[in-house]
Amino acid sequence: MLCATSVSIASSEYDWVMVRDEDGIQVYLKEYWADKVKAFKGVVQIEASIDSLLAVITDIKACTAWIHHCETQELLLRQSFSECYHYQLHHLPFPARNREFIFHTQIRRIPETGEVDIEVQALPEFCTSHTQLCKKIPRYSAIRVQHSHGTYHLEPLGKKLTRITWVQHTDPGGYLPHWVINNLLRNVPFKTLQSLRKLVKEEKYRNAQMQLNRQGQISDIKLSVP
Repeated sequence: MLCATSVSIASSEYDWVMVRDEDGIQVYLKEYWADKVKAFKGVVQIEASIDSLLAVITDIKACTAWIHHCETQELLLRQSFSECYHYQLHHLPFPARNREFIFHTQIRRIPETGEVDIEVQALPEFCTSHTQLCKKIPRYSAIRVQHSHGTYHLEPLGKKLTRITWVQHTDPGGYLPHWVINNLLRNVPFKTLQSLRKLVKEEKYRNAQMQLNRQGQISDIKLSVP
């Protein structure tokens, strides 16, 4: 079950306002509770299997190649293939300060439909009780984000066709005016999904295959061998 905060973002579909429809990618924004920073939703159909897309999304080293603004990412703790804690640094244009995240990511597959949800939530307090693991985090003068959560929903439309719906709300903190942030949100899902669509065509991801356990959950991803 997804956390209530992630589900609540997507629940009221009629509140979404389309702000961009270009290159096969739709971007929507909506008000999120009393927060002045809006939530976004990006939707795209990609000619690739869920297996291939999941291989990209779970590749820690690939962050800088497809996530807009991602400058570095470090794995902190992997509980299983479907659950991990990781660090991300996002580079923002001057004069804004960079933002850093500690994310808890969980992956769940719906065996009946083959759909996959990847839930990502900021967990800034992780380092309080995992000081040794957090020593690998580079030292930057970045603002650590306190509130961020969202879901990538991967829906198979065919053997090599997948619809991705990415819903996210992030309060970056600091002193960025909310209208500046909301303007930036038009580009974040668009450029990220555009880059994901390009990266998934690389040979190492093209023929990736999920490994499933007896409950129909994902235990691993087998990549293509060059």
